[in-house]
Amino acid sequence: MTVVGDLAQTGSLAGAQSWEQVFDPYVAGRWRLKELSVNYRTPRQVMDVAAAVLAGAGPAEAPATKVVPPRSAREGHEEPTAHPVAQAGDLPARVAAVVAADLDRLGDGRLAVITPRDLRAPVTRALAATLPPGSVADRRAALDAPVTVLAVAEAKGLEVDTVVLVEPAAILAGSSRGAHDLYVALTRPTQRLRVVHHAPLPAGMTGMAAVAPADEPAGSTGSTGSGDGEVSRARAR
Repeated sequence: MTVVGDLAQTGSLAGAQSWEQVFDPYVAGRWRLKELSVNYRTPRQVMDVAAAVLAGAGPAEAPATKVVPPRSAREGHEEPTAHPVAQAGDLPARVAAVVAADLDRLGDGRLAVITPRDLRAPVTRALAATLPPGSVADRRAALDAPVTVLAVAEAKGLEVDTVVLVEPAAILAGSSRGAHDLYVALTRPTQRLRVVHHAPLPAGMTGMAAVAPADEPAGSTGSTGSGDGEVSRARAR
C-alpha cells in the first residue's frame, strides 16, 4: 500500500503532526518514508514564495517548519506580483481589476480567487459587477467558469492557471495552522500568482514586486486583452 500526503497542507488542529503519528500506532516498524523532492506543477518563482512562507512560520507552526518543500522542475514565465491597496475597503475593487487584467490572457484556462471567508461575498460581488456575465462562479462546485472564488479549504487539491490571492495576512492569522493554509493557497497556480493586499505581507512574501494601481493594465470586461503592465520598482510591504 502507498499513502501519499503533504504535512505542509495540514490545516486542522486534529491533523497529523508527523508520519510517525499516523502509522506507528498501527504498523510500527513496518513502514518506510520516501519524500518526493520534485514539484512538476508549480513554477519555480511561485514555489520560492511558498517555501519562504514555510521557512518564516513561527514555533506554533511546528509541522510546517519541519517540512522541506520540493524544488520545482520548471521555470515560470512570470514573477509573482503584489497589488497593494491603501484602504481595506478598496480590496474588492482592486481584486476585480487584477482579475480583469488577466482574463483575456487566460484563454481556455482557469483562474481562482482565494480569499478569507469574510471577504468572499464583497469580492464575489465586485467581480460579478466588473466581468462579463457568466465569468464568475462562487464555490468549488462551479469550476467550469473561467473565474471561481474559493476559500482555502475549497482550493486544497486543485490546480489552476492563475491564482489571485486576497489578503494573505488574514489567512495566516485565521487559524493556528495559518502558515499551512497560506502554503496551500500559494501552491495552486500552474502559471501565475497575483496577491492583492492591504495589510503588510507575511514573512516570506515581502520581496514580491509591487504593482501600483496606476500601472495596472486596462482590465478586460469582454474587450481586447492587454499585457502585464509595468511592475514598479517599489517592493511590497
